[in-house]
Amino acid sequence: MPEKPGGKGFALLAAQEETLFLPAYTSEKEIARRQGPRGRRAVLRLAMLHHIVVDDPRLSGVVINPFGVSLVLRRADLLTIEQTVTGMTHARVEHRGQAFLSPARCSPALTEAFTAALENSGMNVAEGYILTARAQEETPHLLFLIDFRGDRKLLFPRIADALRPHMPPGAMFELRQASPALLGAARQVALPVYKRDTLYH
Repeated sequence: MPEKPGGKGFALLAAQEETLFLPAYTSEKEIARRQGPRGRRAVLRLAMLHHIVVDDPRLSGVVINPFGVSLVLRRADLLTIEQTVTGMTHARVEHRGQAFLSPARCSPALTEAFTAALENSGMNVAEGYILTARAQEETPHLLFLIDFRGDRKLLFPRIADALRPHMPPGAMFELRQASPALLGAARQVALPVYKRDTLYH
């Protein structure tokens, strides 16, 4: 994918009815079909494209090779592919009201997978918590709360890939970047399962 000048995100494609799609290309030849400045490229896996779409409610999907023989993958298509390949799907959820947190009961294998993924993420991660979260009128679910600096679009797909083999079928879980308030609430009810020894630098 071509990056915007300055490396701040990717250009989007506007379709009919004011819908926006993320463009992706399979080769330099396909990229050359587009007009505009030539800049840096980013190579992304389909899981990353999926995560970008899920994380941005403005986006309707991905268009592969939009200026050639194109393939349109709408949000529902991406969810179907993920369900077929991994047996799980993830989607952005907007919570309403206050969230109630408590310590989570989970397998040692799940805890180990989470801590190893944070340790080996290559990102600036300070703490990680596994909690049970319940918002008003919602079913309780596992919340993997991570205090880190960086782009969640780079970290969250890696963490989700590490967790999937250890999650029970049909289980709901949430990955969330810790805000100061949420981090304070987590510290009141549980100990971190991961804590880096040194401070941010």
